[in-house]
Amino acid sequence: MVFRVAIGPLFLLFLLLAVLAASQIPVLAYRAYALRRAYYLIERDGLRLHWGLRTEDIPMSEVLWARPGDDHQMLPDEALPMPWLRWPGAILGVRRLSNGLPIEFMAASTSNLVLIATSRRVFAISPDDPQEFMHVYYRLNELGSIFPIPAQSTFPSFLLGQVWSNRAARILLLAGLAMSLALLGWTSLIIPTRPTVYLSAFEEDPAPAVQLLLLPLINSFFFLANLVLGLFLYRRSEARQPSALDSAPPGGIVSRLIPRVLSYIVWGASLITTTLFLAAVYFIQLYG
Repeated sequence: MVFRVAIGPLFLLFLLLAVLAASQIPVLAYRAYALRRAYYLIERDGLRLHWGLRTEDIPMSEVLWARPGDDHQMLPDEALPMPWLRWPGAILGVRRLSNGLPIEFMAASTSNLVLIATSRRVFAISPDDPQEFMHVYYRLNELGSIFPIPAQSTFPSFLLGQVWSNRAARILLLAGLAMSLALLGWTSLIIPTRPTVYLSAFEEDPAPAVQLLLLPLINSFFFLANLVLGLFLYRRSEARQPSALDSAPPGGIVSRLIPRVLSYIVWGASLITTTLFLAAVYFIQLYG
């Protein structure tokens, strides 16, 4: 049983490792989701790059050139700068070329890169078949654009700003964070007041009081998981917003509201979970 682990330096080390591991779960989950849903769409009127919550719509008229990543004509005197932190399936980040132009990576690997240049920045992508991608680009570019797609850039921070501007979402998230901190503070105040506590009504021997720290640790894991899942659902509701040129189909409003309501429910579940943990600490202090 996890609550019967002996207290000591090894326990504190495992606790620290567990906290670090739990903090990386949302990052790994997001990158796995982004890799699974990533796509590069090339049309006659522009290019659409999609990687997780990061999207970039580039009108064909704004594309200066597109070349393979190993084309040394672009960088005759320097190697292509790669992101510092990268691993297979997640080559992400922004570096700068010698001329000061930023290059943004939205790729799954460092091999078979395709570079797309605009006046603002260069994009490094990794299509499955770079040669076919370049062939289609040259063919569509020769045809010319008739109705260029609107230029649009969406960053993950933009989604966080949208969530923060939503009053209901802001209240739920702040309340969940405040209650989680209250749980951590309460358990920290209880631990010095008693050497042992009973963590279960069926336990015959008490456990060291420091093991109460496992309660806010487990609660923090649920809070982070609900936070990420709620952001994913909220993003789906924003993605379903129709443009001004689209006609709203029957039931369109309902289909957009369902993911947002589900995100509220998920964030609200964090409040319920933390409340149960607070109740557990109360009864442990009362009867333990």
